[in-house]
Amino acid sequence: MIRHGLKPIIFVLNNKGYTIERMIHGMEASYNDIQPWNHTAILNLFSADPRASRSYQIKTKTEAEQLFNDQRFSSAPYIQLVEVFMPWQDAPRALVKVAEITAKRNSA
Repeated sequence: MIRHGLKPIIFVLNNKGYTIERMIHGMEASYNDIQPWNHTAILNLFSADPRASRSYQIKTKTEAEQLFNDQRFSSAPYIQLVEVFMPWQDAPRALVKVAEITAKRNSA
């Protein structure tokens, strides 16, 4: 993407680990914790020009609204990365149901 001058907005969802595995094998299982990464440095890691790239972090609904309402961000003039922090237990209902079924089958 960087090499070809593409201008996507990349969203990284950060919930500190593997939620599906937590739901199946135990919410507190430490092996589902992942080492924190500096996601906002990813574009720099791949040598994106700092004048033609931006990274952001969102930790609240207000921060998300502010970023999405920012005209510069929304116009996507260059490649952008947005790290979205989520509660580590956050999952859609369908995923919760699948995890419950899987956990029951694994315990049998």
